[in-house]
Amino acid sequence: MVDAISTIGTAAELSKAQKDKTTLAGDLDAFLLLLTTQLKNQDPLSPLEPTEFTGQLVAFAGVEQQIATNKSLENLLTVQNASLASSVVGFIGTQVNATGSEVPLQDGSAEFSYTLAQNAKNNDITILDSKGAVILNSHGKLQAGTHDFKWDGKDNYGNTMADGAYTINLTPMDFDEQVIGTEIAIKAHVTGVNMASGTTMLEAGDVSIPLDKILAIKEAKSTSSATE
Repeated sequence: MVDAISTIGTAAELSKAQKDKTTLAGDLDAFLLLLTTQLKNQDPLSPLEPTEFTGQLVAFAGVEQQIATNKSLENLLTVQNASLASSVVGFIGTQVNATGSEVPLQDGSAEFSYTLAQNAKNNDITILDSKGAVILNSHGKLQAGTHDFKWDGKDNYGNTMADGAYTINLTPMDFDEQVIGTEIAIKAHVTGVNMASGTTMLEAGDVSIPLDKILAIKEAKSTSSATE
């Protein structure tokens, strides 16, 4: 089922500019009250210098102008976020490839690819759950290049695991027992878009994917439950 888009805040919440304006208004009222009291009680033979409180009034005016500018920027950002939400909603229902080591198990299946910089002597693949417990141990390909891995959602004992987020660990070793450089790219079905944190994230089940991690976008397709 498609998740709803999460947005930033609610209409009832005050923006930072609005809060600053309210605070400034209170400070200005207090300043004017203090100034009026001073003028009423000043020594006629030694009146207050007008330059000091005039400077403070100018400072207040400058702060008020800056708050107005900030409010305009907030309005522009709100419009931009609304436009972005309208555009990224098209991602929902698509199949994406993205860099990252956290893969979603969706409908009992998960898929990712890994790229070895060179040939390996051995290559252990480990899948862990959200608590860090090892769910599956497997052996990966040894040849340099990109390889696909499909997981049928079952653990080492044949138990079917619940859909959710799982972590991929790869430890390919060369013939000198040194770790080989590896790149991992997950494949996931986008179920929603989340903008609550101020950063647009694609939701694939329980996995959040930043837009800048997306490598490719394809039409949704059914996946088969099979291991490599």
